[in-house]
Amino acid sequence: MNIDLIKQVDKEIVRQIEKWGATDENPIVLIAAATEELGEVAHAVFHDEGVKQIRQEISEVIGVLARLYDMVEIIKPT
Repeated sequence: MNIDLIKQVDKEIVRQIEKWGATDENPIVLIAAATEELGEVAHAVFHDEGVKQIRQEISEVIGVLARLYDMVEIIKPT
């Protein structure tokens, strides 16, 4: 994975937690957030909002999914 993307995703995760708090208690919340963010990627692509905006939206999706990934690791099914 591109190192700049990794750095952007790390920043995005911090920003999301600062903005919405710890929403990592329920996977449904993060799935809904990821779906909404993916819609924003599609919007940016379809409306030709430019590389910078599209990359920002992608980093937001990855940030949410990374948080979901970490949460699932913590609450492994029995």
